[in-house]
Amino acid sequence: MISKKVPKLLFLLLVLISVSCSKTEENVPLTSPTAQIDVDKLVRKASLVNQEIPFKIINEVGEDVTSSATFYVDGEAIEGSVFASGVIGDFEVYGIYMDDGVEVTTNTESFSVIIPKRKIVVEDYTGTWCGFCPRVAGALNSLKEETDFITVIAIHETANSFPDPMHFDQVQLLKDAFGIEGFPAAKVNRTMEWQTPHPNSVVTSMAGLDTNLALAINSELVGNELTVQINVVYEEGSVEGDKLVVYLLEDGILNDQVNYYNADTTSPYFNAGDPIPDFEHNETLRNALSSVLGDPIPVTAALTEYITSFTITVPSEYVMDNLNIAAMVVDSNNTAKNSQHAHVGDDKPYE
Repeated sequence: MISKKVPKLLFLLLVLISVSCSKTEENVPLTSPTAQIDVDKLVRKASLVNQEIPFKIINEVGEDVTSSATFYVDGEAIEGSVFASGVIGDFEVYGIYMDDGVEVTTNTESFSVIIPKRKIVVEDYTGTWCGFCPRVAGALNSLKEETDFITVIAIHETANSFPDPMHFDQVQLLKDAFGIEGFPAAKVNRTMEWQTPHPNSVVTSMAGLDTNLALAINSELVGNELTVQINVVYEEGSVEGDKLVVYLLEDGILNDQVNYYNADTTSPYFNAGDPIPDFEHNETLRNALSSVLGDPIPVTAALTEYITSFTITVPSEYVMDNLNIAAMVVDSNNTAKNSQHAHVGDDKPYE
Protein backbone atom coordinates (compact mmCIF):
# COMPACT_ATOMS: atom_id res chain seq x y z
CA MET A 1 0.00 0.00 0.00
CA ILE A 2 1.33 3.43 -0.94
CA SER A 3 1.34 6.12 1.77
CA LYS A 4 1.95 9.83 1.40
CA LYS A 5 2.05 12.75 3.82
CA VAL A 6 -0.32 15.64 3.10
CA PRO A 7 -0.33 18.56 5.56
CA LYS A 8 -4.05 19.20 5.32
CA LEU A 9 -5.49 18.55 8.78
CA LEU A 10 -7.66 21.41 10.01
CA PHE A 11 -7.84 20.80 13.76
CA LEU A 12 -11.13 21.88 15.32
CA LEU A 13 -14.24 23.19 13.62
CA LEU A 14 -13.56 26.40 11.71
CA VAL A 15 -15.77 29.35 12.58
CA LEU A 16 -15.13 32.38 10.37
CA ILE A 17 -15.11 35.79 12.04
CA SER A 18 -17.47 38.20 10.37
CA VAL A 19 -15.93 41.49 9.28
CA SER A 20 -19.11 42.97 7.89
CA CYS A 21 -20.90 43.84 11.12
CA SER A 22 -20.00 45.48 14.37
CA LYS A 23 -20.98 42.53 16.56
CA THR A 24 -22.14 38.95 16.01
CA GLU A 25 -22.78 36.15 18.42
CA GLU A 26 -23.93 32.56 18.55
CA ASN A 27 -24.07 29.46 20.70
CA VAL A 28 -22.08 26.55 19.32
CA PRO A 29 -22.68 23.21 21.06
CA LEU A 30 -19.83 21.16 22.43
CA THR A 31 -16.85 22.56 20.60
CA SER A 32 -13.35 23.67 21.56
CA PRO A 33 -11.76 27.04 20.72
CA THR A 34 -12.78 27.86 17.17
CA ALA A 35 -9.88 29.25 15.19
CA GLN A 36 -8.34 28.03 11.94
CA ILE A 37 -5.06 26.23 12.46
CA ASP A 38 -2.22 26.99 10.07
CA VAL A 39 -1.03 23.56 9.02
CA ASP A 40 2.47 24.85 8.36
CA LYS A 41 3.08 25.65 12.02
CA LEU A 42 2.12 24.02 15.29
CA VAL A 43 -0.53 25.91 17.24
CA ARG A 44 -1.66 24.34 20.49
CA LYS A 45 -5.35 24.56 21.36
CA ALA A 46 -7.13 23.55 24.52
CA SER A 47 -10.48 22.23 25.69
CA LEU A 48 -11.97 21.53 29.08
CA VAL A 49 -12.29 18.11 30.68
CA ASN A 50 -15.11 16.14 28.99
CA GLN A 51 -15.59 18.85 26.37
CA GLU A 52 -16.07 17.32 22.93
CA ILE A 53 -13.46 18.20 20.32
CA PRO A 54 -14.47 17.82 16.66
CA PHE A 55 -11.78 17.07 14.10
CA LYS A 56 -12.00 18.02 10.44
CA ILE A 57 -9.94 17.22 7.35
CA ILE A 58 -9.98 19.23 4.14
CA ASN A 59 -8.05 17.60 1.31
CA GLU A 60 -5.74 19.34 -1.12
CA VAL A 61 -8.56 20.29 -3.49
CA GLY A 62 -10.71 21.75 -0.74
CA GLU A 63 -13.06 18.82 -0.18
CA ASP A 64 -14.22 17.86 3.30
CA VAL A 65 -13.21 14.21 3.74
CA THR A 66 -13.88 14.02 7.47
CA SER A 67 -16.64 11.42 7.17
CA SER A 68 -14.37 8.96 5.35
CA ALA A 69 -11.36 9.41 7.64
CA THR A 70 -10.16 7.54 10.70
CA PHE A 71 -8.69 9.73 13.43
CA TYR A 72 -5.94 8.64 15.79
CA VAL A 73 -5.38 10.29 19.17
CA ASP A 74 -2.03 9.42 20.69
CA GLY A 75 -1.78 6.60 18.17
CA GLU A 76 -5.13 5.00 19.02
CA ALA A 77 -8.04 5.04 16.58
CA ILE A 78 -11.18 6.78 17.85
CA GLU A 79 -14.76 6.22 16.80
CA GLY A 80 -16.03 8.97 14.54
CA SER A 81 -14.49 12.43 14.40
CA VAL A 82 -15.17 13.67 17.93
CA PHE A 83 -12.94 13.17 20.97
CA ALA A 84 -13.34 13.99 24.66
CA SER A 85 -11.14 13.23 27.64
CA GLY A 86 -12.01 12.92 31.30
CA VAL A 87 -8.42 13.62 32.31
CA ILE A 88 -6.14 16.57 31.68
CA GLY A 89 -3.05 16.28 29.52
CA ASP A 90 -1.46 16.91 26.14
CA PHE A 91 -2.58 14.92 23.11
CA GLU A 92 -1.75 14.48 19.43
CA VAL A 93 -4.15 13.75 16.59
CA TYR A 94 -3.78 12.80 12.95
CA GLY A 95 -6.14 11.36 10.37
CA ILE A 96 -5.98 8.73 7.60
CA TYR A 97 -8.24 8.59 4.57
CA MET A 98 -8.26 7.09 1.08
CA ASP A 99 -7.76 9.26 -2.02
CA ASP A 100 -8.20 7.43 -5.36
CA GLY A 101 -6.99 4.20 -3.78
CA VAL A 102 -4.04 5.84 -2.06
CA GLU A 103 -3.85 6.03 1.73
CA VAL A 104 -3.24 9.61 2.86
CA THR A 105 -1.92 10.40 6.35
CA THR A 106 -2.32 13.99 7.49
CA ASN A 107 0.15 15.95 9.56
CA THR A 108 -0.09 15.63 13.34
CA GLU A 109 -1.61 18.39 15.46
CA SER A 110 -1.32 18.83 19.21
CA PHE A 111 -3.96 19.91 21.69
CA SER A 112 -4.51 19.99 25.43
CA VAL A 113 -7.28 19.10 27.85
CA ILE A 114 -7.20 21.43 30.83
CA ILE A 115 -8.76 22.61 34.05
CA PRO A 116 -9.11 26.40 33.62
CA LYS A 117 -7.00 28.70 35.79
CA ARG A 118 -8.21 32.01 37.13
CA LYS A 119 -6.70 35.23 35.80
CA ILE A 120 -7.29 38.11 38.18
CA VAL A 121 -8.29 41.51 36.80
CA VAL A 122 -6.31 44.44 38.24
CA GLU A 123 -7.48 47.92 37.22
CA ASP A 124 -5.43 51.04 37.77
CA TYR A 125 -7.35 54.34 37.77
CA THR A 126 -4.65 56.82 36.90
CA GLY A 127 -3.63 60.04 35.18
CA THR A 128 -0.44 61.64 33.93
CA TRP A 129 -1.22 64.60 36.23
CA CYS A 130 -1.51 62.37 39.32
CA GLY A 131 1.72 62.57 41.31
CA PHE A 132 0.80 59.64 43.57
CA CYS A 133 -0.17 57.38 40.65
CA PRO A 134 3.35 55.99 40.02
CA ARG A 135 2.88 54.14 43.31
CA VAL A 136 0.37 51.77 41.69
CA ALA A 137 2.44 51.49 38.50
CA GLY A 138 5.38 50.31 40.61
CA ALA A 139 3.19 47.82 42.47
CA LEU A 140 1.93 46.43 39.17
CA ASN A 141 5.48 45.95 37.91
CA SER A 142 6.25 43.96 41.05
CA LEU A 143 3.08 41.92 40.65
CA LYS A 144 3.90 41.04 37.03
CA GLU A 145 7.23 39.61 38.17
CA GLU A 146 5.42 37.23 40.52
CA THR A 147 2.50 35.94 38.45
CA ASP A 148 1.28 35.69 34.87
CA PHE A 149 -2.28 35.02 35.98
CA ILE A 150 -3.38 38.63 35.85
CA THR A 151 -5.06 40.96 33.36
CA VAL A 152 -4.02 44.57 33.92
CA ILE A 153 -6.06 47.55 32.69
CA ALA A 154 -4.97 51.18 33.14
CA ILE A 155 -7.90 53.62 33.03
CA HIS A 156 -6.85 57.24 32.47
CA GLU A 157 -8.66 60.47 33.24
CA THR A 158 -7.45 63.87 32.11
CA ALA A 159 -7.08 67.09 34.12
CA ASN A 160 -7.10 70.74 33.12
CA SER A 161 -3.80 71.31 34.91
CA PHE A 162 -1.98 68.51 33.09
CA PRO A 163 -3.96 67.11 30.14
CA ASP A 164 -3.80 63.34 29.73
CA PRO A 165 -3.83 62.25 26.07
CA MET A 166 -4.89 58.75 27.15
CA HIS A 167 -8.16 59.96 28.69
CA PHE A 168 -10.87 57.28 28.43
CA ASP A 169 -14.15 58.91 27.43
CA GLN A 170 -16.30 56.62 29.60
CA VAL A 171 -14.16 56.87 32.72
CA GLN A 172 -16.91 58.65 34.67
CA LEU A 173 -19.29 55.74 34.08
CA LEU A 174 -16.70 53.38 35.56
CA LYS A 175 -15.97 55.72 38.46
CA ASP A 176 -19.66 55.90 39.31
CA ALA A 177 -20.13 52.13 39.00
CA PHE A 178 -17.17 51.25 41.21
CA GLY A 179 -17.12 54.13 43.67
CA ILE A 180 -13.89 55.74 42.50
CA GLU A 181 -13.49 59.12 44.19
CA GLY A 182 -9.78 59.93 44.14
CA PHE A 183 -6.71 58.89 42.18
CA PRO A 184 -4.83 56.67 42.26
CA ALA A 185 -7.32 53.89 42.81
CA ALA A 186 -6.58 50.22 42.30
CA LYS A 187 -9.27 47.57 42.02
CA VAL A 188 -8.99 43.78 42.02
CA ASN A 189 -11.61 41.94 40.00
CA ARG A 190 -13.34 45.31 39.53
CA THR A 191 -14.96 45.55 42.97
CA MET A 192 -12.25 44.81 45.57
CA GLU A 193 -9.96 47.60 46.80
CA TRP A 194 -6.23 46.96 46.37
CA GLN A 195 -5.18 49.18 49.20
CA THR A 196 -1.84 50.81 49.92
CA PRO A 197 0.86 49.46 49.96
CA HIS A 198 -0.75 47.16 47.36
CA PRO A 199 0.69 43.83 48.57
CA ASN A 200 1.14 41.21 45.88
CA SER A 201 -0.39 38.57 48.15
CA VAL A 202 -3.87 40.08 47.77
CA VAL A 203 -3.74 39.09 44.10
CA THR A 204 -1.44 36.07 44.08
CA SER A 205 -3.53 34.30 46.73
CA MET A 206 -6.27 33.98 44.08
CA ALA A 207 -4.33 34.02 40.81
CA GLY A 208 -3.92 30.71 39.04
CA LEU A 209 -6.44 28.77 41.11
CA ASP A 210 -8.66 26.19 39.40
CA THR A 211 -11.95 27.57 38.15
CA ASN A 212 -14.93 26.44 36.05
CA LEU A 213 -14.94 29.15 33.39
CA ALA A 214 -12.52 29.91 30.56
CA LEU A 215 -12.10 32.52 27.83
CA ALA A 216 -10.24 32.38 24.52
CA ILE A 217 -9.35 35.26 22.18
CA ASN A 218 -8.81 35.34 18.42
CA SER A 219 -8.20 38.61 16.59
CA GLU A 220 -7.18 39.93 13.20
CA LEU A 221 -6.14 43.42 12.14
CA VAL A 222 -6.44 44.27 8.44
CA GLY A 223 -5.41 47.84 7.80
CA ASN A 224 -7.26 49.76 10.50
CA GLU A 225 -10.12 47.25 10.80
CA LEU A 226 -9.87 45.05 13.86
CA THR A 227 -12.01 41.94 14.27
CA VAL A 228 -12.03 40.19 17.64
CA GLN A 229 -13.65 36.86 18.49
CA ILE A 230 -14.19 35.81 22.11
CA ASN A 231 -15.05 32.25 23.13
CA VAL A 232 -16.46 31.53 26.59
CA VAL A 233 -17.12 28.10 28.05
CA TYR A 234 -18.55 27.04 31.43
CA GLU A 235 -18.12 23.60 32.94
CA GLU A 236 -21.63 23.71 34.45
CA GLY A 237 -23.30 26.19 32.08
CA SER A 238 -23.72 29.94 32.19
CA VAL A 239 -24.95 31.86 35.22
CA GLU A 240 -27.84 34.30 34.97
CA GLY A 241 -26.61 37.89 35.12
CA ASP A 242 -23.13 37.16 33.79
CA LYS A 243 -21.73 39.65 31.26
CA LEU A 244 -18.78 39.80 28.88
CA VAL A 245 -16.49 42.85 28.91
CA VAL A 246 -14.04 43.33 26.03
CA TYR A 247 -11.50 46.15 25.90
CA LEU A 248 -8.81 47.34 23.50
CA LEU A 249 -5.55 48.28 25.27
CA GLU A 250 -2.33 49.88 24.11
CA ASP A 251 1.20 49.42 25.47
CA GLY A 252 4.30 51.55 25.18
CA ILE A 253 2.75 55.02 25.21
CA LEU A 254 5.39 57.57 26.19
CA ASN A 255 4.19 60.64 28.05
CA ASP A 256 5.47 62.72 30.95
CA GLN A 257 4.18 61.59 34.34
CA VAL A 258 3.94 63.77 37.45
CA ASN A 259 5.91 62.05 40.22
CA TYR A 260 5.59 62.90 43.92
CA TYR A 261 8.12 60.16 44.76
CA ASN A 262 11.09 61.85 43.15
CA ALA A 263 12.63 62.52 46.60
CA ASP A 264 11.48 59.22 48.18
CA THR A 265 14.48 56.91 48.45
CA THR A 266 12.20 53.90 48.98
CA SER A 267 10.36 54.41 45.69
CA PRO A 268 11.34 52.81 42.37
CA TYR A 269 10.80 56.30 40.95
CA PHE A 270 13.31 58.01 43.24
CA ASN A 271 15.27 60.59 41.24
CA ALA A 272 13.31 59.73 38.11
CA GLY A 273 12.20 63.33 37.76
CA ASP A 274 9.04 65.30 38.44
CA PRO A 275 7.52 64.96 36.00
CA ILE A 276 9.15 61.76 34.76
CA PRO A 277 9.96 62.40 31.10
CA ASP A 278 8.65 59.86 28.57
CA PHE A 279 7.18 57.60 31.23
CA GLU A 280 6.05 54.34 29.61
CA HIS A 281 2.32 53.75 30.03
CA ASN A 282 1.16 50.18 29.43
CA GLU A 283 -2.17 48.32 29.33
CA THR A 284 -3.85 51.65 28.61
CA LEU A 285 -7.58 51.38 28.03
CA ARG A 286 -8.33 52.83 24.59
CA ASN A 287 -11.75 51.52 23.58
CA ALA A 288 -14.57 49.36 24.89
CA LEU A 289 -15.61 46.84 22.24
CA SER A 290 -18.50 45.65 24.39
CA SER A 291 -20.62 47.84 26.60
CA VAL A 292 -18.21 49.36 29.12
CA LEU A 293 -19.84 47.33 31.93
CA GLY A 294 -20.38 44.25 29.76
CA ASP A 295 -22.83 42.62 27.39
CA PRO A 296 -25.22 39.96 28.74
CA ILE A 297 -24.15 36.36 28.14
CA PRO A 298 -27.14 34.33 26.93
CA VAL A 299 -28.14 31.01 28.46
CA THR A 300 -25.38 28.59 27.48
CA ALA A 301 -25.32 24.89 28.37
CA ALA A 302 -22.46 23.14 30.15
CA LEU A 303 -19.37 22.66 27.95
CA THR A 304 -21.05 24.62 25.16
CA GLU A 305 -19.19 27.59 23.75
CA TYR A 306 -20.65 31.06 23.68
CA ILE A 307 -18.97 32.83 20.75
CA THR A 308 -19.22 36.50 19.96
CA SER A 309 -17.26 38.85 17.72
CA PHE A 310 -16.68 42.58 17.39
CA THR A 311 -15.35 44.76 14.60
CA ILE A 312 -14.03 48.29 15.06
CA THR A 313 -11.98 50.77 13.09
CA VAL A 314 -8.80 51.50 15.03
CA PRO A 315 -7.83 55.20 15.15
CA SER A 316 -4.72 55.89 13.12
CA GLU A 317 -2.89 57.46 16.08
CA TYR A 318 -2.75 54.12 17.89
CA VAL A 319 0.43 52.08 17.42
CA MET A 320 -0.94 48.93 15.82
CA ASP A 321 1.93 46.71 16.99
CA ASN A 322 1.27 47.66 20.61
CA LEU A 323 -2.43 46.76 20.80
CA ASN A 324 -3.89 44.10 23.08
CA ILE A 325 -7.30 42.67 23.85
CA ALA A 326 -8.54 42.19 27.42
CA ALA A 327 -11.71 40.19 28.04
CA MET A 328 -13.46 39.28 31.27
CA VAL A 329 -16.63 37.61 32.45
CA VAL A 330 -18.29 39.48 35.30
CA ASP A 331 -21.25 38.52 37.46
CA SER A 332 -24.44 40.48 38.07
CA ASN A 333 -22.60 42.59 40.66
CA ASN A 334 -19.85 43.43 38.14
CA THR A 335 -17.24 41.33 39.95
CA ALA A 336 -14.83 39.67 37.51
CA LYS A 337 -14.96 35.86 37.59
CA ASN A 338 -12.20 35.16 35.08
CA SER A 339 -10.32 36.98 32.35
CA GLN A 340 -8.00 36.58 29.39
CA HIS A 341 -5.74 38.89 27.40
CA ALA A 342 -3.82 38.63 24.15
CA HIS A 343 -1.76 40.71 21.78
CA VAL A 344 -3.75 41.69 18.70
CA GLY A 345 -3.17 39.07 16.01
CA ASP A 346 -2.30 36.30 18.47
CA ASP A 347 -4.66 33.41 19.15
CA LYS A 348 -5.01 32.83 22.88
CA PRO A 349 -6.64 29.50 23.77
CA TYR A 350 -8.34 28.50 26.98
CA GLU A 351 -5.81 28.35 29.79
